[in-house]
Amino acid sequence: MLAQYLELSEEANLNNPGSVIIDVSNYDYCLVQPIGADAEFQATIDSGAITSVSDGSASSAINFNTVGGTRLFTGDFATSIGAGNIIRLGVVGRYIKITSVSGAFTKLFVMLAKIS
Repeated sequence: MLAQYLELSEEANLNNPGSVIIDVSNYDYCLVQPIGADAEFQATIDSGAITSVSDGSASSAINFNTVGGTRLFTGDFATSIGAGNIIRLGVVGRYIKITSVSGAFTKLFVMLAKIS
């Protein structure tokens, strides 16, 4: 298994409301653990590309829809989680948007995993 570990609180807290968009297209799933704030999740495959001008990117991605995953502590399906909990999101789009629903993140840990 290959994994990439990210701490995205600074980037997320720069946006209003606290949110960050990450490209997960090369991974099989991701784990997310927000600290200090609850979080909700959305995904899209629309990179905001403009034909013959750009391929789009996480910063131009549009048309997000609510997605969910498995809370690791309880095993139930959820579209949002409380601070300190961990959720496993299958890669359901090219980009995943993580948004705070209760203030600024103290830490926002993301593990992107690819099963080799």
